[in-house]
Amino acid sequence: MSILYISDLDGTLLNRDARLSKRSAEIINSLIKNGMLFTVATARSISSIDILNGLGLKLPCVQLNGVLIYDFARGAYIDCTPIKNTAARKVLEILRRHDRTSFVYKVDEEYGIHVEFERLRNEPERNFFEARRDSDYKSFSQINNIEINDDDKVIYFTMVDTYARLLPIHTEIEMTECVRSTLYNDNYSDLYYLEIFSSEASKAAGMLRIKELLGADSVTAFGDNLNDLDMLKNADTAIAVGDAREKIKAAADIVIGNSYEDGVAEFLLNERL
Repeated sequence: MSILYISDLDGTLLNRDARLSKRSAEIINSLIKNGMLFTVATARSISSIDILNGLGLKLPCVQLNGVLIYDFARGAYIDCTPIKNTAARKVLEILRRHDRTSFVYKVDEEYGIHVEFERLRNEPERNFFEARRDSDYKSFSQINNIEINDDDKVIYFTMVDTYARLLPIHTEIEMTECVRSTLYNDNYSDLYYLEIFSSEASKAAGMLRIKELLGADSVTAFGDNLNDLDMLKNADTAIAVGDAREKIKAAADIVIGNSYEDGVAEFLLNERL
């Protein structure tokens, strides 16, 4: 029986420094070499997933919470789920009412990612921008007034701030047709991310799409945070790392070692022995 193993990154596969440990890389690379089907599902895009350069991933992976599926073997995106333009304009209206515009992700026909923003409102947003501005996979443009034209393909809105400031926006977005949002704590600070995307996209949908593409018999998923919940609920086996949020551990079939102690890699190693 073929099993697809799919892991979240931050707080799950990565350590507290947002890095893949040498031991985890060695274990997983060895298992991949011996035929294990392993990939990742993340809120990150390819521009910040280069932290996995030491990992020999060959299968498609889920990015931007399921909006994009990227195939490492081809070096290209193979699937994209944009937001309907009417819904994207509604999201922009809501953000403006809350005096927020966030980072707005758009793609071209070949899935080149272009991010627009009006201004950087806080230090986390500046850090977010600085860490990604020189990426080969993503371009940034600061403009006076973001608009969504008929020929635009909007895929994502993201912002980082305090829970209190983002919760009212999240609540209103959740009542908006054709989009969904996820509000979750940043693994490396006390701040929160609010991410908005098509209601047809999710980590779960991306995971099941990859399972279908590979013809795998079952899927085992690893996670730690609220944006992993739908993926875990739709996996055949749901696994939480030991330092996951309590809600995630409650939804899991198995709780393993901590993320910063190579929990995922150690589980996979024992599973394949």
